[in-house]
Amino acid sequence: MVIESIDNIEVAHELGKRHNIEMPILDTVYDILYKNLSAKDGVSRLMQRQKKSEF
Repeated sequence: MVIESIDNIEVAHELGKRHNIEMPILDTVYDILYKNLSAKDGVSRLMQRQKKSEF
């Protein structure tokens, strides 16, 4: 399989950290690709997050 824009994930992850922007989906994808997080664990992590207002 081909992942489009895989190079941009590292850049977006770094920008999010630098500007203190919470991006849970991007962070999870980054951890799956670069920190050996399993996809199953990544989905579980996202699904178990506390609900909160986006605005």
